[in-house]
Amino acid sequence: MARTAEELKQMSVREFTEAARVYESGYAGIYEMCKDDYPQMLAELEGEPFADVLDVGCGTGAVIELLHQKFPEARYTGLDLTPAMIDAAAAKELSNCEFVVGDAENLPFADASFDAVLSSNSFHHYPNPGAFFAGALRVLRPGGRLILRDYTSSDFVVWLMNTFELPFVRLLGHGDVRVHKVSEFREMADAAGFEVEKLEAQKGFRAHLVARKPR
Repeated sequence: MARTAEELKQMSVREFTEAARVYESGYAGIYEMCKDDYPQMLAELEGEPFADVLDVGCGTGAVIELLHQKFPEARYTGLDLTPAMIDAAAAKELSNCEFVVGDAENLPFADASFDAVLSSNSFHHYPNPGAFFAGALRVLRPGGRLILRDYTSSDFVVWLMNTFELPFVRLLGHGDVRVHKVSEFREMADAAGFEVEKLEAQKGFRAHLVARKPR
């Protein structure tokens, strides 16, 4: 049975309300692999000066906490659809940090507000991913970067995941929507108006994308 975009989003909220309790513990289960993406994202971000960073799908604020430790003078905003995740992030009481409940497909921020937009392991939960790309371009300052990591693989493996694995995990109550091919990441970035600087399939079924808003 096909689910609406809103139904899929509410499935994600229910899933991550439960996950918030263990997300940064030593018992995070399948979510433990998310930590593997943090070093690559931070390495990309640290390659250029920045003052304002938005982390979309921020969860409990783990990436922002790492950045705050190294660059406490910068300003950070975390957005997540799940209130329990935002509650856990806000409880850290990090200076210069704001955590907001909101939708990645309808970013509640002014134009040209950020030097960088991060997205790690949440993109496959978005029913309308093109809307996220368009919103990310809008809230970035000219010359700002989108740094995104999510699932991908060969076209055949992506087909297998979307045809068999994801329908099964949705039956289990998870809000996973779709895994994208590398070519689809490029198409969405191009359609939004980004200049793609780096896009590759990496080990661990990971897509690594760096795209810049034109100056």
